[in-house]
Amino acid sequence: MENRVLVIGDELFGPKGEAANRFVEAVLCREPSRPIQFSVNVPVAVSLSQIKARLSSDVIGKNAGRIIMGLGLRELNHGGTDGASIALLYETLVNELVNKTQSRLFLLTIPPEMFPIAVSEVEYLNTMIREFCAANAPRTKLLDFAEFAETFKEKQMERGKFGRSLFMEDGSATSLCCMLLALYLQDKLVEDLKEM
Repeated sequence: MENRVLVIGDELFGPKGEAANRFVEAVLCREPSRPIQFSVNVPVAVSLSQIKARLSSDVIGKNAGRIIMGLGLRELNHGGTDGASIALLYETLVNELVNKTQSRLFLLTIPPEMFPIAVSEVEYLNTMIREFCAANAPRTKLLDFAEFAETFKEKQMERGKFGRSLFMEDGSATSLCCMLLALYLQDKLVEDLKEM
């Protein structure tokens, strides 16, 4: 269904999925008369491999016109995997969705500060997300939240001591980060809805 939006993601959306819930509310506040339904599966408590195994029921079965995905951070946080292996699994997931659905896919990049112990792994994963979005265009659309958050951070630094942080020392999202992501997603979704 064209008016159905599925949001699937991990800790990128906040420890309890705060950004996803705020995003849904922001869209409904901005577009109160638009016929739109949301299915929010955030934060997922399973690995990318498990998501792939349950793709038919948990994702494809939702019959969404748009699927917003923010995945990969959970794998980084729970150890043992690097950016390259996560990217490979993520790409397999995206290819399967491209081949088995008519949905438009929106893929979020991860701000490197969310995984401070290995920034290079996040940057590699983001590069691969950008590449497979470009390779599968126009069905896949890049939502470069990493770049958006970096621009916001630079503007906050101009404020000096009055600036607020998007991330805690361990990389987890602050309330401000969740709000920023929610507003970013709202703008991108509304923009996409108006293009159709």
